Amino acid sequence: MVKKLTNNLGLKLLAILVGCIVWLIVINYADPIVSIRYSSIPVEFVNEDLLNSKGKVYEVINNSNYVDVVVYGKRSVLETLSYENIHAIADLEDITIMDTVAIQVSSNKSNDQLDSIKLSRSVVELNVEDIKEMPYTINVVVNGTPAEGYVIGDITQNQNLVRVSGPESVVNRVVKAECTVGVGGRSSDLSTSADIRLYDTNGKVVTHPNLKTNISMVNVGVDILSSKAVDIIYSYTGEPASGYTVIGEPVADRTAVYIAGRQSALNKVDRIVIPDSELDITDREESLNTTINLKEFLPDGVRMLNIGDDDFDGKIHVKVEIQELIDRTFAIPISNLRVINVPKEHEAEVLLETNGNEGDNAKASLEITVRGIADSYTNVVPRDLQGTIDVAAFMEKAGVSEIPAGVFRMEVQMELPEGLTCVEKYYADVRITLPKEEEPKEETEE
Repeated sequence: MVKKLTNNLGLKLLAILVGCIVWLIVINYADPIVSIRYSSIPVEFVNEDLLNSKGKVYEVINNSNYVDVVVYGKRSVLETLSYENIHAIADLEDITIMDTVAIQVSSNKSNDQLDSIKLSRSVVELNVEDIKEMPYTINVVVNGTPAEGYVIGDITQNQNLVRVSGPESVVNRVVKAECTVGVGGRSSDLSTSADIRLYDTNGKVVTHPNLKTNISMVNVGVDILSSKAVDIIYSYTGEPASGYTVIGEPVADRTAVYIAGRQSALNKVDRIVIPDSELDITDREESLNTTINLKEFLPDGVRMLNIGDDDFDGKIHVKVEIQELIDRTFAIPISNLRVINVPKEHEAEVLLETNGNEGDNAKASLEITVRGIADSYTNVVPRDLQGTIDVAAFMEKAGVSEIPAGVFRMEVQMELPEGLTCVEKYYADVRITLPKEEEPKEETEE
């Protein structure tokens, strides 16, 4: 068998070769109908302006704007075609009530010589919506913290409004427009451009092929200012009504503030003084409660900072407390009056009432009337009140260097609790005596 197959092997191979050549000649001469497949041909849309003129916009759904194409035709024709020769078109003028558009496919080469073209899908599926346009304020968000001792000042932008247009459902998702700039570690002003981004209620960026804005970037300037803390000084003017007094100093809910500005401006400010005219208590019988706007008293080129209190708007509440003065009378025991600075070799005795003679005191106490606010009388009792009579001060006022024996009317200086004062001056008679000389002792003989 093997011998039969190998007999005349050369002639047999030649016969096979000649047969193949003959078959190719017959096939090429007949030029049969064949097919070729092209995948993912993009669909081109025409007459989009017709939808836009009606206030409509479309979105392709289900990835239906790509189609697979099978082209049928003579082999000789198809061999001249390529992917780039096949074009799929959807005319939006022919959109149906189902929001679909028929796909028309053709070749830009030998189209009239093609037998047929078959598509994997016949229509493009669309979602057609009304076009909505909305304006949004552009918020500048500053990220980072400037260098130590510096703060963010004015933020400026060349545009503060962006107009957003697109499918109504997409535009309705937009709640804000922002651009972000960074100032971390800066000690000098910043000038830059920032992209505008649109965000939904969840803080996610809203994007869509048909979502458009009239501008895409904003030029932003950020001032970087020096800062420091300064005290706020308060004072009042005027006197309250008769019988009333001011209690302490003005009390404010803020006694210091952080300020910022160019270094040259800050160097001129070491404190902020509120004019006393802002706290006028003239003839008042009640406490003064008022609000002062600190911003009105800042020097030019200086601004207030809200460090640690984002709600502080510069308005400070100040109170000048005024209370009525109350008079009370106390009987001070004579034992509570001390005579001081008595000259040597003299003795002094307080006579509250002498009746013109040197008899015993008719009174055992000195009545005084003091004045103060109600709180000042807390726990005050007569036995705790002390008074002094200064003989040396009496002599100095009288212009004498020596004082003889006798009775002299001298002023009593009362030592009262804080907040209480005497309504008038009080006096007591003081008897000055010289001690009797001691009689010499008789000598006794031993």
